[in-house]
Amino acid sequence: MEGTAMSAPLAIEQDVSRQWQQALDRALAAHEQESATAYYTYIALAFPADTPYTSNANPLIDFRSLKRWARERGWRVLPSRQASPSDKYRPPVRFMRHASPLH
Repeated sequence: MEGTAMSAPLAIEQDVSRQWQQALDRALAAHEQESATAYYTYIALAFPADTPYTSNANPLIDFRSLKRWARERGWRVLPSRQASPSDKYRPPVRFMRHASPLH
């Protein structure tokens, strides 16, 4: 019984993460430009790091999972050039479409 109680918060966290990933997937699929920028906080909710958060204001992102996920959908993940001093610890995340191969 204890194992179930301990895994419930993890299951909820994973469900929330999946919901954010699905929302990001829909947004990128509908995006017609070659690049897109997303708020760091939204990406951290979709791809939370296993490492404990440094704070609620500055959660960590699992960049390996994010990059793999983006690559599977035809995007690359890059640091945003639009970061401002106030975004020092949570800069926007930029997505760039992979170039389509010429056939």
